[in-house]
Amino acid sequence: MFGINSYKYIIRNFLKNDFEFSFFSDSFHKKSICLRHDIDFSIQDALKIAIIEDEIGIYSSYFIMISSNTYNPFSEFNFKAIKKIKSLGHKISLHFDPSIYNDPLSGFKKEKKIFESFFNSNIDLVSIHKPGKFLDNNNRHLNNCEHTYQNKYFKDMTYISDSGGKDIQYKLKNFLSFYKGDTIHLLLHPIWWTQTTKNPSQTLEYWINNQKVFLTSETKKNVKTFKIQ
Repeated sequence: MFGINSYKYIIRNFLKNDFEFSFFSDSFHKKSICLRHDIDFSIQDALKIAIIEDEIGIYSSYFIMISSNTYNPFSEFNFKAIKKIKSLGHKISLHFDPSIYNDPLSGFKKEKKIFESFFNSNIDLVSIHKPGKFLDNNNRHLNNCEHTYQNKYFKDMTYISDSGGKDIQYKLKNFLSFYKGDTIHLLLHPIWWTQTTKNPSQTLEYWINNQKVFLTSETKKNVKTFKIQ
């Protein structure tokens, strides 16, 4: 929706004004930014953003949903992309959806074990997908694991999010005019920044069409008799 060039401009504008990009586990300084990416739709879009960040010289945290209905992180195609994101120096972790489990703690324990084993990564911080009622008791831990909606990350920092395709460009470009010295928790979803479109719906339509092309190609590879009527 906002496009690659807009993304580059915003990141470089922060750097130009002496902001420092940090991981959530780092010691924070004045003008620290914890940049987080929740991958709701596309691992490939996340890889595009990860490569751009590496070229600019910053690093961020990518949260991957292994329960996603829209992508398979364990497929060869996506697994290679995730390995590439990690190899660039970014952190990867779990984007956990508690709403799909009757017992979220048990579900999280299983997902954490699978993620750590498959991606050879130790999880110490997770991102909650659509937290909803989870925020009623937002300081709870998940089996001694921290998450991004605890007060220390969500309320004690300046939290900015583009969830749902919210246009936060003006706010980010003019951040110094109202910056109060807090550490910034910046949540950006890669899908909104990898192509230029008029609105979130058009971006999602673009993604759906790309999925159709990809699924058609994969179907042809696996079924020789497949022909589009």
